Amino acid sequence: MAALIDILKAIGLKLCEIFMLYAKETQEAKISYDPSHQFWIIFWILFFFGSAFWATSIASMRRHPPILHFLLGFVLPWAYPIYILFTMEIYGEKERREAEQEMIAQKEAEEEEKRRIQEELNARKAAVETEAGIQSTNSRWSPQYFNSIARDSEGRNAGPWKAVVSGTEIIVLEIIEAEEDLVYVVFKGYNDQPSKMRIPYAKIESWEKTVLL
Repeated sequence: MAALIDILKAIGLKLCEIFMLYAKETQEAKISYDPSHQFWIIFWILFFFGSAFWATSIASMRRHPPILHFLLGFVLPWAYPIYILFTMEIYGEKERREAEQEMIAQKEAEEEEKRRIQEELNARKAAVETEAGIQSTNSRWSPQYFNSIARDSEGRNAGPWKAVVSGTEIIVLEIIEAEEDLVYVVFKGYNDQPSKMRIPYAKIESWEKTVLL
């Protein structure tokens, strides 16, 4: 704005010099001269050119071609420069913001894809570990294992055992038969009475030797 004022001052001073010279010559030539004409000529010149230069200044500061806006500021005095003062963006700023937003959105999409892939990998790893743990547990309980511990060296019942089945602790008194997927046992039931049941290997959590109290 200060630059515009300086330009208008320079134009005004130059016009004043021109009109002072004109007034002097007309006076010497004894031609009547009305000073109000000088005022209005200077006013309208400053009015139109001031608007044009202001529009040019705004456009230049915001990286737009100045000539077009000079002409528009001249044709639409003061209304046009005031309009672009509040509405004109820096040239290329909109495209730059859109490019930045697109880049941010792309990075977020890439990060989201990485998280999704990582979650899938973690889920698969957990599933594999769980399956491996089940297989490891199940492989421990087998017909061979229970047949090997069911009798002592003299062929007598080798019980009792303390077992945890599906989170419940029971006392197994005797192993009757070990089948492919389960073991058939006698355990201490209600009121310490012997009862029989079949226990799937998949439900056995632990099995260890104990003594009856």
